[in-house]
Amino acid sequence: MIDALHTRLSRAAITMQADECALSHIDLGSGAPLLLIHGGHGGWYHWLKNIEALCAHSRVIAPDLPGFGRSTGPVSNFSLQVAASELFALLDSLGIGTIDVAAFSFGACIGAQMAVQMPHRVRSLAVVNPAGMGPVSARLADIQHEAARVAKSHGLEQGVRISLEQIMLCDARLVTEDLCRLTADHVRATRVQTRAIARTHPTRALFARVRAPMWQALGAQDPHQHHELDQRARYVQSISECNTSSICHAAHWLQFEAAPWFNDNLTAFLDRVRARQRTPSSIDTGLQT
Repeated sequence: MIDALHTRLSRAAITMQADECALSHIDLGSGAPLLLIHGGHGGWYHWLKNIEALCAHSRVIAPDLPGFGRSTGPVSNFSLQVAASELFALLDSLGIGTIDVAAFSFGACIGAQMAVQMPHRVRSLAVVNPAGMGPVSARLADIQHEAARVAKSHGLEQGVRISLEQIMLCDARLVTEDLCRLTADHVRATRVQTRAIARTHPTRALFARVRAPMWQALGAQDPHQHHELDQRARYVQSISECNTSSICHAAHWLQFEAAPWFNDNLTAFLDRVRARQRTPSSIDTGLQT
């Protein structure tokens, strides 16, 4: 199933020159544009279960970031500023001015940078289990070390399986051979380092400067988040009364594991923002996939 879905969407991928690199991306649907930013060691495939559903509501732009997937690396050293600038350059080439942004994990750092760098162009920001919010839990560090050890001793796919089963997804039935293979392929294709940037914890300070309405989706089973789950939910809400946080029964790759829930809630958030209706400040808990 995953291979068939990825193959179908891959047929829509095209490459366009930005400023410093050529960005492979998907451009599907019509209506107000929505930019999807993937996470570390990823590509647009992080949105496999979301793109087609969101296309019924928006024009969806889903790129491989500079140095990821089929995009070329930037001439300059990779940074949040360079990545944001390259995405704006892609949007310029596509004739897109104002954009809604949804960003996952490390991509949330870049989405927030875009909203700070050119606030007049980012109408809203939705973030999924953002990275760079603060120190990680000891459990997460242990899992990452074990995954790296197994990858070296037993092959990348086996290390990826540990990451998928213990970090990315809490439903082990979703961890299939084709998903392990697809994820490993993208790890191999990654040519820039993001973990060092995330470990400087830039996201909390960037969020404080975002003036666009924000929606944050957190996974209750995500080892990146659950040690500070309520604090991180409330932090985003404390920035503005227009901001909301929702907590879902999912792990890190929430938009994959809880795709129907995520697609419905993101669409509702975009509807409110685009209608210029103020969203109430609330935390939703106990939502099931």
